[in-house]
Amino acid sequence: MPLGLWKSKWEIHREDMTRFWAEMDHRREETQAQMDRRDRELEEEKSSRATRDAESNRRWTELQEKSDALRSDYNRELAEMRRFNGEVLLRMEKTYANLNATLVYVGEELAELKAAVNAQTEAIMKLVDRFEEWEKRQLG
Repeated sequence: MPLGLWKSKWEIHREDMTRFWAEMDHRREETQAQMDRRDRELEEEKSSRATRDAESNRRWTELQEKSDALRSDYNRELAEMRRFNGEVLLRMEKTYANLNATLVYVGEELAELKAAVNAQTEAIMKLVDRFEEWEKRQLG
């Protein structure tokens, strides 16, 4: 066989190496493209996460402000209610003290009036007895 129809081992090796390096370059480009795509996706995810975190922080801040305002209102109303209850209790205490004094006074007055009524009743009964005795003398 003529030598021109066959390739030498060197030529075969060189062609194999050329194909190998071309394939490696192609794989490297594909890998680099995948890495670039993953990097972009990661950056987008980071950006999206940062946006979500910022929104979450904003909402949390709003809720905290509302909560602080409600707590402030609650504490103010609680203090007002305690003052009001204290005033009411003081008034009730004065009222009950006055009521107690009034009841003692009324009790004393009733005792005096009862004694007066009893005395008047006794006087009337004596008069009735006198008239009965006088009638008995007149009739008798």
